[in-house]
Amino acid sequence: MNFKNNISIITYAVLIGIFPTALFSQVSEPRAIDEFIKPFAAANHFSGVVLAAKDGKIIYEKAFGLANVEHNVPNKIDTKFGIASINKPMTSIVMVRLIESGKITLNDKLSAFIADFPAGDKITVEMLARHRSGIPHRVMPESDETKRFTPAQFVEVVKKANLAFEPGSEELYSSAGYAVLARVLEIASGKTFDSLLDEYVFSMAGMGDSLDYDSRKIVRNTAESYLLGIEGYTASPRKDYSFLVGAGSVFSTTRDLFDFGQAVIGGTFGNTVKQNLVREGVFRSNGSTNGYRSNMRIDDNQGYGYVIVSNLGSGANDLIINNVRNLLEGKEIAAPIIPAPEIDDSVENKLSDYPGRYKLGGSSFEILVEDNRLFAGPFRLLPIGKDKFYSYWNYAEITFKRGANREVIGLEWLGAGGKTDWTRQ
Repeated sequence: MNFKNNISIITYAVLIGIFPTALFSQVSEPRAIDEFIKPFAAANHFSGVVLAAKDGKIIYEKAFGLANVEHNVPNKIDTKFGIASINKPMTSIVMVRLIESGKITLNDKLSAFIADFPAGDKITVEMLARHRSGIPHRVMPESDETKRFTPAQFVEVVKKANLAFEPGSEELYSSAGYAVLARVLEIASGKTFDSLLDEYVFSMAGMGDSLDYDSRKIVRNTAESYLLGIEGYTASPRKDYSFLVGAGSVFSTTRDLFDFGQAVIGGTFGNTVKQNLVREGVFRSNGSTNGYRSNMRIDDNQGYGYVIVSNLGSGANDLIINNVRNLLEGKEIAAPIIPAPEIDDSVENKLSDYPGRYKLGGSSFEILVEDNRLFAGPFRLLPIGKDKFYSYWNYAEITFKRGANREVIGLEWLGAGGKTDWTRQ
């Protein structure tokens, strides 16, 4: 589910004492970036590291918030964060290098590597890489995401999932499909996926602080993930990120990600990789999992780049991402504002009316009730009116829609980037 730019402005309260809009165009870019971010960090709405560069040189790099709230450990510029789906282009780089070495082709059938995979004679390596295999995005309940899996073990879980469509007939974003691709790359090369990343990605780009997740190892200087709630930092669900192998299992730093982006756009990984990942002079990638957010953009045309990573699931991330980009492009931006939704627990909403899966195109997510509280996936929805709720995760208002018989038939997700209408399945 992608709620990018769905940031509600209806309930915003202006933060007093910050530069007015006009002044943002009159100060240096580093200062303007800093002044925009600081209010969100001070309100405990942003926690992470921000890096900005011009003409390949870093002009701004600063850490905010806490890597570990329980022990009051601050983030640092070399703190490691879960980078979620920025892992996927790294996996595609490994795939390209194995293709170039003759160990695999895009047309190879999945059954050539995993003989008993359902419909494996119809699914190709290219379908896995382009999200056209029919394998669902998630294939097991969240309660099982706390368990450690080897890539081979996780493929056994994926085998049990029903395909969403006939392989090759449609497109559906699938992290589980990329996990299967990671296992295929292991079999084709005879090497473990983490060693493939080290050989073909990390060492090539000089990414000395990056690694593939392994819950058996103690990794120092790593940020825990959190979600934003009405009281600030709240605990996010515990997960073992091995179920996201190849799709979101890498932890990295802003410096390493900047070097990765520079390597992609500079051709370090070869022309095939550059042609596949760079569009009109721009390499960009982003990801979100649990409380981690990551976003990077290297724009060779305009000569700027940025990397923003966070360990706090909050709508502030989208505001910071959008406005750092605007500032680097020389655009004026509005003064930073902090949301102040009017949460009203006295509203009599019947929570049992809302649970279910909601769909928009090829995307879907689940609304559920736990301990008399409403959630969209792991993110809590707070009451602000009749059939209306607020999400701190992306500063959005959610309104459930009812049919002629008063049953819930869908919902409207309203943000500054517009509104989306989701249908209940």
